[in-house]
Amino acid sequence: MSALKNFAKRLRRSTSGNTAILVGLGMPALIGGAGFAVDTAQWYLWKRELQYAADQAALAGAWARGNGDTNNIYVTRADQEFSVNLQVTEGDTPTHTATLADWNSGTDNSVVVTAQVTGNLPFSNFVMGRAATISVRSQAIWETEAAFNPCILAVKPSGSRGVWFNGGPNVDAPCGIGAVSDSSRSVEISGNSGTYDVGFVVTAGTVSDTHDGFASATVVENSEGVFDPFEDLTPPDNPTPRSLSCAGASDPWTADETQLEIVTYNYYQGRRANQAERNGTITYTGSAGSPNSTNSTTFPGQTYSSEPTTSTQEVTGGLTAIDGAGPDTIWEQPVTRTVFTYSNIVFNAATGTQLPGTYADFQLSCDTVLAGGIYVIDGGRLIVNASYSLTGNGVMFVLKNGADIQINGGANIDLSAMTALELIAAGVDADDADALENMLVFEHEDSTSNNRHLINGNASTRMDGVIYTPNSPVDLLGTMAGTSGTGRCLMIAANEIQIGGAANLTNFCDPANPNPVYSVNGGTRVRLVA
Repeated sequence: MSALKNFAKRLRRSTSGNTAILVGLGMPALIGGAGFAVDTAQWYLWKRELQYAADQAALAGAWARGNGDTNNIYVTRADQEFSVNLQVTEGDTPTHTATLADWNSGTDNSVVVTAQVTGNLPFSNFVMGRAATISVRSQAIWETEAAFNPCILAVKPSGSRGVWFNGGPNVDAPCGIGAVSDSSRSVEISGNSGTYDVGFVVTAGTVSDTHDGFASATVVENSEGVFDPFEDLTPPDNPTPRSLSCAGASDPWTADETQLEIVTYNYYQGRRANQAERNGTITYTGSAGSPNSTNSTTFPGQTYSSEPTTSTQEVTGGLTAIDGAGPDTIWEQPVTRTVFTYSNIVFNAATGTQLPGTYADFQLSCDTVLAGGIYVIDGGRLIVNASYSLTGNGVMFVLKNGADIQINGGANIDLSAMTALELIAAGVDADDADALENMLVFEHEDSTSNNRHLINGNASTRMDGVIYTPNSPVDLLGTMAGTSGTGRCLMIAANEIQIGGAANLTNFCDPANPNPVYSVNGGTRVRLVA
């Protein structure tokens, strides 16, 4: 008995088997936890695939319905899209339904897809005694988006403040605002409140309007149809070199004149000069003949009443006896041919007509009238200061190599763009002419100005056409940076457009002559709402 008691005491005090006991007690929980984790991962995989298939089905159904498919065609489209997006759950035969539903006060303006899949998983089936069921729901709406033709359009593809109203300007542009950028704040009002009659605002991004300036406008955000309507165009060229000055001479043209004098000789044979000339020219190789000669002389800075062009003058001299006698007398006749060519041609207009061509700089120092045509500003600046006017019908400015425009307050501007027929007459291909019609200012795609283009007009500013600067920003200031007059319309399409607090803009387009260029496609848009 004593030995048995001692054994019991030693057994009670021993701890050598505790680990095995604890492992044995915890093994069911460990195995159960691992099994539950595996089944949970499978449930999430089912749900993710099922939700994606339901989302795509809802979008397909909404797209079909929004594009005019009637009856239950939308159900067929939803069924097709649901089936092609199954892989993991396909063997468990998921089921789904697609129905019309009301959304946001509308009636049958959305498609709802519900789906579920039931499948046996080893652990959950053992524990619950039944298969697991996963259910999902998706809802998509369709919306009809109108086409828009804004007269103020920021074309940069990304970034905030594509169109930026800063400092409280007064804007009367019911022809609309657009921005290609898909950024937040792609159109923004900041600073003082100002007044805004803009008709509509449409952007691929969102609008920041802290002053409710667009409260009376139609605002469309996250539009997928906003684009740059001019990005595939190439501006025309006019390589004729020109210079601008205001000398005010009575003969306004100046040029360096080069005279190339070429002297050759004709030969005749006969007793007398008149008889020899009647006999006609002969070939004479004797030593008494005079050698042909060529002489070139340049006269710089000559003046002309009209633009000088290349010309030729020919003078025939009298006959002189140089050899022979009697009926064998040889007569020589000089023929002087002078070719006039010109370089450094300049039109010096006090108030006159400037001709199209390529200008290194175009800074007005007098009132200037433009003849119709294409004016290329190559690397310089087109500057119109307050004391001068710039007028021209049927013109286009092409900005190259960093050229920019500065129209300062007080300057009087009256410009209209070229028609297709005028462009064809200037040498532009007919197909290109149709696309370039009404382009008033075109910044070359390889040109970016180091300065912001400035248009600071006044009440007499009149512009008709498109100002397109895809690489450089434009600042609109002044009491009037738009256009006035019946039948006129001005469109600003720039990388960025800032309308400052001093601006009081009106009459961008005559209501009877709206902007003809659409930069926002209409059509159907679908999106998930639940």
